[in-house]
Amino acid sequence: MQFRELSASELVEGFALLTTLRPELTSDQFDAFITSQYPKDYRPIGAYQRGELQIYAGVSIRENLELGRHLIVDDFVTYGGYEHLSRGMIDYLVDYAKIYKCQSILVWGKQQGLNLNDLEGFRPKRDGFIKTF
Repeated sequence: MQFRELSASELVEGFALLTTLRPELTSDQFDAFITSQYPKDYRPIGAYQRGELQIYAGVSIRENLELGRHLIVDDFVTYGGYEHLSRGMIDYLVDYAKIYKCQSILVWGKQQGLNLNDLEGFRPKRDGFIKTF
């Protein structure tokens, strides 16, 4: 399994997977959002198996007084049949958060293919789950 931020040419694959989670999203909306938000406020991250995108996670790094610097998983979606790879993606996102000097990771918002077993070490927090380092 290979994890990485999606390149500009890979965003089409990311959009295709993301629309299984957000069917109302149009390609124009996605393109406008990515153009205005990447990389400062939103980063598309993919998990590839045998060269094929299987998991998409849209994340953002934020800072506030309550949590300090933290990574938020805004979107998380897997193709059907690849849910067993979700734990690896969460582990990667935890490491990614640490690389960017985040003090915690917050999983919230819409998700597909993620279950509680994938969130070992996380605890409930408002509308999601948090793991502090």
